[in-house]
Amino acid sequence: MGATSRRGAPRRAPTSSGRTQQTGGRSSDSPPSSPTCSSPSSSACAGAVITARARHGRCFAPGSPTRRTACSGRTWRAGSRPRCRPPISYRSTRCTASPPGRPTTRTPSRHSSTRAGSRRWRASWPIRPAAGSVASTLASCARFRSRRPSHPRGARSPPLARAASPTTLPSPTSTTSTPRTDVRWPPWLPWPPLPPRPPWPQAPRILSEHLVPLPEPLACLLRPGAEAPPALVAAASARALLDLAPLEETAQAWPSWLAPHQVPAAERLLAIQRRYGGALLADAVGLGKSYVALAVALARQESFALVAPAVLVPQWRGLLRQLAVEAPILTHESLSATPSRPLARATAPYRLFIVDEAHRFRNPATNRYRALAQLVVGARVLLVTATPVHNRIADLFHVFRLFLRDQELTGLGVPSLRRAARGAVDTQLLAAVAARLIVARSRTHVRDAYPHGPVPLTFPDRATGGIVRAGPLPDEALDRVIAQVRRLEPPGEAAPLFRLVLLTRLASSLPAFRASLSRYEAFLDLARAAAAEGRALTQREFRRCWPHSDGEDLQLALFPLLLTPGPMPASGRDREVVRRLRELSSPSRDPKAEALERLLAGSSGKTIVFTQPRATVRYLLRRLRGRRVAAVVGDTGLFGNEPATRAEVLAAFAPRAQGAALPAPALETDILIATDLLSEGLNLQDAVRVVHYDLPWSPARLAQRVGRIDRLGSPHDRIETAAFVPPPVLESALALEQRLAAKLATQAAGGAAQLESVAGAGDAPGRLDWCDRLQQLQSRAAAPIAGAIAAVTGRENAVVLVVRIGSLVEAFVVTDGAVRPDPAGATKLLEQAVRGEPISVDRTRLERAVRGAAPLVRARLAALEDARWRASDRDRLSRRLIPWILGAARRAARRGAAADLSRLDALVSRLAQGMTAGEELLLDELLARRAPLTVSAVLAWHERLSMAEGGAQPPTAELVAAIVVQAAP
Repeated sequence: MGATSRRGAPRRAPTSSGRTQQTGGRSSDSPPSSPTCSSPSSSACAGAVITARARHGRCFAPGSPTRRTACSGRTWRAGSRPRCRPPISYRSTRCTASPPGRPTTRTPSRHSSTRAGSRRWRASWPIRPAAGSVASTLASCARFRSRRPSHPRGARSPPLARAASPTTLPSPTSTTSTPRTDVRWPPWLPWPPLPPRPPWPQAPRILSEHLVPLPEPLACLLRPGAEAPPALVAAASARALLDLAPLEETAQAWPSWLAPHQVPAAERLLAIQRRYGGALLADAVGLGKSYVALAVALARQESFALVAPAVLVPQWRGLLRQLAVEAPILTHESLSATPSRPLARATAPYRLFIVDEAHRFRNPATNRYRALAQLVVGARVLLVTATPVHNRIADLFHVFRLFLRDQELTGLGVPSLRRAARGAVDTQLLAAVAARLIVARSRTHVRDAYPHGPVPLTFPDRATGGIVRAGPLPDEALDRVIAQVRRLEPPGEAAPLFRLVLLTRLASSLPAFRASLSRYEAFLDLARAAAAEGRALTQREFRRCWPHSDGEDLQLALFPLLLTPGPMPASGRDREVVRRLRELSSPSRDPKAEALERLLAGSSGKTIVFTQPRATVRYLLRRLRGRRVAAVVGDTGLFGNEPATRAEVLAAFAPRAQGAALPAPALETDILIATDLLSEGLNLQDAVRVVHYDLPWSPARLAQRVGRIDRLGSPHDRIETAAFVPPPVLESALALEQRLAAKLATQAAGGAAQLESVAGAGDAPGRLDWCDRLQQLQSRAAAPIAGAIAAVTGRENAVVLVVRIGSLVEAFVVTDGAVRPDPAGATKLLEQAVRGEPISVDRTRLERAVRGAAPLVRARLAALEDARWRASDRDRLSRRLIPWILGAARRAARRGAAADLSRLDALVSRLAQGMTAGEELLLDELLARRAPLTVSAVLAWHERLSMAEGGAQPPTAELVAAIVVQAAP
């Protein structure tokens, strides 16, 4: 440990302050100094006596064959006692030796802690080291002589006491930053008698061999609490899972015009909005979603605005007048056509937006989605639709991004809404998470669970849906047409999609098919002209071929595929195929239209015929002109060949549902032909029958069509549906029925409250009804303490663990060693707990269940921690901006600009937490400006937005409640 030195060479002596002083040396056979307290300091180190000049507070501690320990205060060990006086106590650190290889220059030592005003010690007298002396090392003192100070010594400070550490061995040495060190006397000096020293307290002796790892560290956080009645534990679990406010905060005076089944929906929508900033109301058709939405808006006591399709504006205005409510209405069409920024400024005062037919905003590539996303930034959103799922459950998460930030559902197992919308998350998990944001109840559940109010919950019965298999041409002619369509090779990558679109037009009617051929022929002409000029087609030229009015979805799908970056070669072969198809589709006998005429002739009551292409609407209007028929095409109505407004046609067809007077006899209408634009939201209960003349791509569209007549307050006891399906030769090419069946299964998995198939009404499984059942479980009694547990008898052995992970609550079901997050299954067990017989809790079984669920909880906590800082799942803009903002923060820290540093820290927190779709679009717009981007501009963008909730607090886990279900013997 020490450094060696040559005999007689100058050397360093160890000091208590960790530094060394140069000393003289002498041989070991030299006579020792006078052993008096006033003699110069000297010590023996491995048989060599070394003296050095010492300052006040220093201790020279040479080595000794006898093991001794420097002590603090009045302590002596190994029989050593002072001869004449007690040792003088100095504030100093422990003795250390000089490191090897240190230069032998004098280094000043730090001053020790002494009484204020005390002078320093005079230097000790240097003596030569003894012969054969070795280096000074850190050792226990064997001999030490001290020179008495020449000045009066003040009162010694009391020794500092310190509790012994429970993880170290007991030691008599004080371990403060500057511990007391007593001087050691040589063993040959006699010691005066001193009072006995009190025994040193013995600390517990803990060795590393005694330490064992915990079987599950997280189980310490998920510690069960006291037992409570099962009903109270179930109520606490239900309230936590639904994120409902405390009971005293939920007392709300609801309008008298709300039905009993509508009040719970309004209460839960308020709770979801309070927790997430938005909610989705997706009750089945006819349950009064419009009334519930207005009740929620009025309960918030804030200004609000409506966003609805233009066709529903008169209906909404009538409802507002009826309830004496004022609110502006923006149309979906205006959002598609109007730039978002002027619209956002015009509607800035509104703090809530009710979006009717919200399924139209599931595609983030549309203008209306982008406009709405920017419009609702900083406001709450209430989305209303009876058909939330059209193609995929993941589409819902595009809608949720209107009010949720990207990582906001991490605690429920969805670390990124963007990835979830792309379909990168399990479908069952998505459905369970979506249920937290949706109020979707089936008619069956509402009818059975709630008492009847002023308006009885009566709906018409559904007859078995009729299926008519017919095509626009005989089967032989259809074979030839389909073969020619398969020969078409449009330029670009859209050939398969374009051929599919042509076949759907063929399945609708020959006029619709021929109209599409004409547009494709015009497209080929434009492509050839553009290629001759060496350029690509423009968007304006494309719209001339595929107008917006003939199907926006088709335009959105085909445009990026058909428009290639360079000139598009026009195929001469396709021109010949188009000419041949015109010949094969010349007007002739139409088996499909004939089947419709027979269906109408054999039925009584009013009928709505839904089709997709406008050409088919006009064709059927001409074909059925001998009957009392009218049509609606977009915003225009038609009585035969006479134009009229859409409102006039609807009032003539359904005067009772529209609240209009009976029409004149000349305008009475029994058959209404319409496109799917009329299938959303309208009340047309006067009709008794819906005919699907064309099959849509989504079963949600079927449900919307039937929902026009299958509504509360229908005058009919029984309603009918009929669907026209393509003949086998055309169905094999289209696979429409197969596509509809697959999407119907997706809707059922997503919790759709109403299902509709080609054969008629489907059985809605009520996948989201568990939230409504949980709401009924909550009790008006006081909730038990956190972590309350209970046990009951039931039908199966299971344990329900309700755990708060971060700010969200998840329910885990443990059965036979298997653990799964399953709030729907937990709801069934909680219902059993309310009805079951209470028993004593088996805590061993409960603790085993907690240990089993701990890995899943730990994974959720890790995901929450990753979501706070990692860049892999952040928005692409965040990945670019966060390092840049951190650089600005470092510069602000160097300047000492605390205010700027605080603002930049809040900005980094917002970027790290992800953004809503609207916030991202606003930031994208800022980055797209030509002016150089500045930190002040990004700060201005951030400070215009509402403060992001949450923050940088580390996530925690807490057991909210637990219920053990024991199967009855």
